[in-house]
Amino acid sequence: MKVIRDLARADAVDTPRSVVALGTFDGVHLGHQEILKRCSMYARCTGARAVAFTFDRHPLEVIRPQLAPPQLTDIEDKLALIEATGIEVAVVARFDEALARATPEEFVREVLVDGLRATKAVIGFNYTFGWRARGTAEALVDLSKKCGFEVEVVEPVTVGGVPVGSTEIRARLARGDVAGARAMLGRPFSMKGTVVPGHGRGRTIGYPTANMEVSGGMAVPARGVYAAIAQARGLELHAVANVGVRPTFEGRALSLEVFIMDFAGDLYGEAVRVSFVERLRDERKFGSSTALASQIAEDVKNAKMALERCHRGYTGGAGSARAACRSGAASGERRRALFPGC
Repeated sequence: MKVIRDLARADAVDTPRSVVALGTFDGVHLGHQEILKRCSMYARCTGARAVAFTFDRHPLEVIRPQLAPPQLTDIEDKLALIEATGIEVAVVARFDEALARATPEEFVREVLVDGLRATKAVIGFNYTFGWRARGTAEALVDLSKKCGFEVEVVEPVTVGGVPVGSTEIRARLARGDVAGARAMLGRPFSMKGTVVPGHGRGRTIGYPTANMEVSGGMAVPARGVYAAIAQARGLELHAVANVGVRPTFEGRALSLEVFIMDFAGDLYGEAVRVSFVERLRDERKFGSSTALASQIAEDVKNAKMALERCHRGYTGGAGSARAACRSGAASGERRRALFPGC
């Protein structure tokens, strides 16, 4: 997939026609995927280029920083997930004050018509654009008639009767419902980071953990213990992940610690991705290291059962179920199966 990061070079799309999917696409959840896949399909059918137009950050980070939500995906993962839907070109515009102040008419004329030569735009039902979000789906339809292109408005995708959306996914993560978030993302929610030295306490009780330094501004599940998959050194291994403050040892700072099953050696300085599959329990304080070690042994047993349930549920299903068993996108690669054989 070709990536254009300079809005002034939007006309670098080497085709006289394009079909453009518009959106922030944070999380690239099932609703986003529907928009992007329709864009790809229309482009293939008409011989145009399939283009995704998105931003390098959430618009609220510029407009109202105090209200900016934590992100579900960084730009690297977002682009990899977009590419997996069949998009050929991604335009990643730097969202700044100048872009925020563009009127809906200016955006349509300068970006869609002059820059991308759009013959069709594909948007979600709640899409907004332009100065103070004055541009709506209905406004884009009206402007498209004047400018000579079509607009496809995609209705919400629902899961269990609830519309899929980034805000809803963040809410589910905030209460520890990683299974609910997974259902809306179409894959487990994942975090990635660099392993840093810890206090080494896990090693002394027989459960050495990888302590991960994660990027600020990213979404984090609620404090607790989770069955997870750890991706490291090209392997995908069962794991138990703890999001919390280490109350047994009087910790204060929020951290992500991961005990990786069937793995020996240290990962200091290496990148690891953790995909959250199921919540096991709340974080709590124990009276001794021995009591904590006993609970971790129980956590490992429960995590194995949870991961096996997930494995059985998805390997036996149809294509859509298999897709739900995908991990977060690895850098520069399309998503790989979360479990062997999926």
